[in-house]
Amino acid sequence: MVSRRSFMVAGAAATLGAPAWLLTRPQRATAGESPAAAASLPITLRNTSGSGTVYAYISGADESGWPGFVTADGTFRRLPSPSSVLTPVADHSIPLGPSGSSGVRVPLHQYVISGRVWFSVGAKLQFFVNPANGGGAPGMVQPALTASDPNWRTHWTFCEFTYNSANLYANISYVDMVALPVAMSSTGQAGPQSVPPLPAGALGRIAEGLRAQHAADGAPWDRLVATDDAGRVVRVMAPAHSPAGFGDYWQPYLDEVWRRYETTGLTVNGQGSVGKYTGRVSGGVLTFAGLNDNGVPFTKPSAVDIFGCASGPLYNSGGDARGAVAARLAAALNRSSLLVPGGDNQPDGVPADRYYEHAITNHYARLVHEHATIGYAFPYDDVGPTGAPAVDGHLQDGAPTSWTIEVGAGA
Repeated sequence: MVSRRSFMVAGAAATLGAPAWLLTRPQRATAGESPAAAASLPITLRNTSGSGTVYAYISGADESGWPGFVTADGTFRRLPSPSSVLTPVADHSIPLGPSGSSGVRVPLHQYVISGRVWFSVGAKLQFFVNPANGGGAPGMVQPALTASDPNWRTHWTFCEFTYNSANLYANISYVDMVALPVAMSSTGQAGPQSVPPLPAGALGRIAEGLRAQHAADGAPWDRLVATDDAGRVVRVMAPAHSPAGFGDYWQPYLDEVWRRYETTGLTVNGQGSVGKYTGRVSGGVLTFAGLNDNGVPFTKPSAVDIFGCASGPLYNSGGDARGAVAARLAAALNRSSLLVPGGDNQPDGVPADRYYEHAITNHYARLVHEHATIGYAFPYDDVGPTGAPAVDGHLQDGAPTSWTIEVGAGA
């Protein structure tokens, strides 16, 4: 799905590393809403960062799946297919006004799917495009979380969205990183909605927490903190993007979990129409009675498997029962909730205040939830007890009349 050279090379619909379902899965009209008749959505882009040099970009794909950018006049500009890889994209930046001004209005009049609204402070972002494969659409190369990316030391952030005939669905996400805060609001058939930004100072506190965690356990949590040339925190990356491997970090916890479930049944509620499955460990494999494992048994996952939630025994097999069980195992492992009281009943048996109690856990997710108001911190952070409120930061409207996005100050 994603290949990498010196930095991210991907198709228009790809994210920085999160599974595609995170960006696309809820994009449907809510109950009782009628689909919008035609594309007509005024977007306001606002700068509250404290800087007078801020740029916005609106990227995505048209309804045919062809990647491009929305310009300041609301026109979607398709990317040409170049003759060579990593061809620079023409400048589609939208300069924003001074911090605290009323913002820039973009009269969007075309549907955009798998989109992002990007913001950069102090410098423009660089995008590239790769040639089409087999006569299809070219591949947009977006800013990536690696030091070889030309945007590495630039302060940038984004939110995700799709706007189609069914609805506007937009969300903030910390699955890949925490950076400049983004806030959103909308009006429309669903009424006024809003998504709060990362609280002031939260980025710095998360960075401090990760450095302190490294000092405590020696794991490379500090390597998740990226700084600019002045030493200011630019972003904090999720451990799935760590430049340093976590090796056998999870092994003591996994050993303890596997021992417990040799003698105790682990029940996983796949929720929805999936139903419940109970498993036990035998011969090093966690086997759930009646569950088709698609030839990929639930053995002990690696750190890469746990943080990424998409490989090894935790590979994303889609919407089947195995996929539902794997997602809930991935969430339980990231939260280290399998050994606490009620941990043998996932995800219903463990309240959120019992997550991240073990010394071995996803400390990035722990700190994000400690300092952020709302937002996913790993790919299956939407997994929760049946009936629990969503923890993501999204808005959705079947007939939106306005959408405002603003970027705030950093650490």
